[in-house]
Amino acid sequence: MTLKNKIISGSLWSFIGNASFQLSGLVIFIILSRILSPVDFGTAALAIVFVELTNTIVRYGLVEVVVRSKNNLNVENSIFFATLLIGIASSLFFIFASTYLEVLFEAPGLAISLQILSIVPVMQALSTVPEGLLKRDFKFKALAIRLLLSSLFSGAVAIYLAYANYGFYSLIIQKILSIFLSLLLVWKAISWSPVLSLSVNGILNILKQGQPILLSSLVGQGIFRFVELIIGFFLGVVALGYFKIAGKLLDVIVQFTIRPIVDVSFSAFANLQSNTNELEACFTKFLTTTALFALPIFVGGFVIGDEMVYLVFGDKWSESGVIFSILCLSGFSASLNYFFAPLCHSTHNSHIPFRLRVVEFIVVIALVSIFSQYSIYHVAYSNVVTATILSLSMLVILQKKFTFSVKNIFKKLLPSIISSLIMGGGIVLALKFMLLDMDVTFKVSLIVLIGAISYLLIYRLLFPKELSGIILNIKSLRG
Repeated sequence: MTLKNKIISGSLWSFIGNASFQLSGLVIFIILSRILSPVDFGTAALAIVFVELTNTIVRYGLVEVVVRSKNNLNVENSIFFATLLIGIASSLFFIFASTYLEVLFEAPGLAISLQILSIVPVMQALSTVPEGLLKRDFKFKALAIRLLLSSLFSGAVAIYLAYANYGFYSLIIQKILSIFLSLLLVWKAISWSPVLSLSVNGILNILKQGQPILLSSLVGQGIFRFVELIIGFFLGVVALGYFKIAGKLLDVIVQFTIRPIVDVSFSAFANLQSNTNELEACFTKFLTTTALFALPIFVGGFVIGDEMVYLVFGDKWSESGVIFSILCLSGFSASLNYFFAPLCHSTHNSHIPFRLRVVEFIVVIALVSIFSQYSIYHVAYSNVVTATILSLSMLVILQKKFTFSVKNIFKKLLPSIISSLIMGGGIVLALKFMLLDMDVTFKVSLIVLIGAISYLLIYRLLFPKELSGIILNIKSLRG
């Protein structure tokens, strides 16, 4: 199979996997949100924040090292044992530090949650090499099946536990089951197995390779996770619950429109790293393709965020609607932000996103610490401002370091931006003059229909050549 066909197949299966995972996960999440309280969600979210931060440390950027290595058994074996040792150390940390963290955050239930979740770092470590092998070989079908099955089973158990009044424990158990099932399925999909042969020098060399990616990922993940920790510390678990609901809805958009291609982009960039022109063309296509679908959804979310959250999650989460609308403003930066790091890592420029993330981390933590003294809405706005500044910085780096044409990138993005903004303006006018007193369910359904149709019509009328090019690309991909 050619690289082009591998990218197409990988993107398709990544989309199917993420779409199925997000759709099933969203349905499960909606059911759980209507059963559980903001306190339950906030308590579980606080515990899971620590787990997700630790997961980044456990993997140590070594999934990417597996992807870019060429069937090196010594490398893969060293990665397996390196991540396993880090996972065991992380699990012990959860067990012994949980009580102190509960006191520090004044969150009853946090200690027992962390103790139950202490098994997660070991399971995450065991999945590092298999996941890297599947991504390297473009076997995204196995990853897609893994996502869907683990989501469905763990979600069903969580709903049962929630109805049985287990509160936040239902979310904790859901997390553990999901990771455990994913681990079983990903090992079943490969033929590789570790060899009991430990080399200290080999492990140290592997950790050195993964360190730049780890630091970049840790700072990037830390930006979001530390924001959640600060919210929980200053504003409490209820505010954190509201923020998580808004973040979940935003993440669904990203997972449906951006993540499927991002998952494949690292492998694609790694194969094209020696050809600057092809690399730029590939990067621009990824960026413009995701923007085509993502931008109108972000604009629509900004306009009707309140109504969407009310309809999906219920009246008790109304504050999350305002937060979601604010966060949708970062949609204009989302595509670029997600593709920049894979581009750098695949071309052995991992120091660039790391340095950029360090600056972003310092700015975000400072702003969130200040604005969390006011309200959760101020925190949301600070995230949007930071994302915008970050995108502008990335464009400068793309032009200077990679010699990409920023002008050409803007030119390719312009049709989606203009069409989305005009669509958004039309929705605002419709809400003000036509749909003001309408039932929420009918209003949201009608707005989604109006938005989709108007976006396509505007795109067709203003940018017929670009639309024809997209259709030709789709036909060529099908061929």
